[in-house]
Amino acid sequence: MALEQSACQKCESVLVSRLFCFSCNALQTFPNEVDFFEVLGFPISFEIKSAELEERYQQLSLELHPDFYGSALEAEKRLSESATAILNTAFNTLREPTSRADYLLHLLCKKQKLDERSLPDGFLGEMFFLQESLDELLESGNEAELSGMREDLNGRQKNIEADYSPLFKKFEDNPEDPEILQQLQTHLNAERYLRRLLDRIPAID
Repeated sequence: MALEQSACQKCESVLVSRLFCFSCNALQTFPNEVDFFEVLGFPISFEIKSAELEERYQQLSLELHPDFYGSALEAEKRLSESATAILNTAFNTLREPTSRADYLLHLLCKKQKLDERSLPDGFLGEMFFLQESLDELLESGNEAELSGMREDLNGRQKNIEADYSPLFKKFEDNPEDPEILQQLQTHLNAERYLRRLLDRIPAID
């Protein structure tokens, strides 16, 4: 989905980010519901290059940081603080595949109710088995086997994450197919189960 670029509220130049004008160095007021892609100046898409995202974040962080507005008017100080806060939230959301997929799905399905409990066929039974196995390993304290389970769960999680990109691409090509969004929700639900199991495994030096 193409990025709808806004104009600077001061000089009317096309904005890269909804928060700041690089042409005249002016902070921009922004709505409470500004989307995170617009904050960082990227099209609404799952495909984002990590290096470009990091570079844009660093550029904006330097321009928006409240330390640079110490002698500014109070309104400008507050705007700098709120812009920095939304920038950090947007960056932390978009840089991780899972949180980016979850956020993008939220943007795309505002008119569609998804089943937030759906799971792949057979997945729940498999998770119960893995949970019981993990309980036994935690009780025994077998570090080698715990490390092996962590590796197995990480592999399962990466397999799920690998499906996000093709599913979002499929939806771009078939935006009238609601089942694709439900497939994405099902993948996210499954990954949450895996993350909960991973969080139970203690760090091993």
